[in-house]
Amino acid sequence: MNKERLGNFISGERKTLGLTQRDLAVRLHVTDKAVSKWERGMSYPDVTLLEPLAAALDLTVEELMACRRQAVTEKKGAEETMQNLLDISRDSVRQERRRSWKRLAAVLALLAVTAAVVAYTQIVVKGEDLTSIFFKETVDGTNYVYVQMDMEHLLKLKCGNDMDFDAIQQENAQGEQLVYHISYRWNRLTYQGELTGCESTSGIVLGTSRDMLGNIIGLDISPETQDALFGFRDVSCRFDYVETDPAGRGQLWTYSYLLAGTEEVLLTVENILADTYVDYDSDGVTELIVRTRWVEKPYAVYDMEGGEVTVTYPDTVDGDLTERLMTDAERQLGRGA
Repeated sequence: MNKERLGNFISGERKTLGLTQRDLAVRLHVTDKAVSKWERGMSYPDVTLLEPLAAALDLTVEELMACRRQAVTEKKGAEETMQNLLDISRDSVRQERRRSWKRLAAVLALLAVTAAVVAYTQIVVKGEDLTSIFFKETVDGTNYVYVQMDMEHLLKLKCGNDMDFDAIQQENAQGEQLVYHISYRWNRLTYQGELTGCESTSGIVLGTSRDMLGNIIGLDISPETQDALFGFRDVSCRFDYVETDPAGRGQLWTYSYLLAGTEEVLLTVENILADTYVDYDSDGVTELIVRTRWVEKPYAVYDMEGGEVTVTYPDTVDGDLTERLMTDAERQLGRGA
């Protein structure tokens, strides 16, 4: 059925009766915009409106469908009426299907957005702690600090431009670890986030070295560099403390490295899974290489420059060092660092 033909017929019959589009709309409980669309051939009336529309125009449904007044409905007219009814019905069904799909798509989109928001709020969370700074680094112009998250993980926090990165220090002049009040957002899956606040406190970390003297074992002189460590020939390693690694990789040791025969501590390192001594940077001086407990920073390289001990955290080391820094438990299980 031609929409324009039906629209012209409705318009003509309405005007013959002296009705405005609004008058007809009121009788049918629809808007005058709907009537306007019918008359301009933009849409069909709903199937449920055909009978009241015909009555409002003083027509039979058959006459409305045939788009002409007739005294007697002939067989051909009846067939045409039925076909027109089917055309309108099909169009109404198509429109309703489109509306249904649009409603379904809107509901699915809303559900997807809701699920994403819920997931995000569960994964990305806020935190606030009193803690010390484990490590600082700058990568490609972006500043990061690391703090201890749990017994196995470090939390990597990005510092924004409003953060005074240089003012954040690990230790004071006496070598005592400083305590900061920090706030942050972090991702539970990646252990990464953003540092949103960092205020210095008057506190320091106590008991970082346990007062538990162990046996003293001397380090061998490196035949390659002819020193024991950091260019010194006489260095002792004192065992201070040990605890079991919660991740099942062996023991976590705390060692102090001293000038042999003295109480001068060059360095104290906690949470060591394994360590070894090698000229890591090929400068002719032996460095201390440590396997840490942290998944995010598994290796630490300790060196001495200008009388000060420095530390860097390479993400990987070569195959030989990887093997040397495996724990006994890992060798038994046949898995590496």
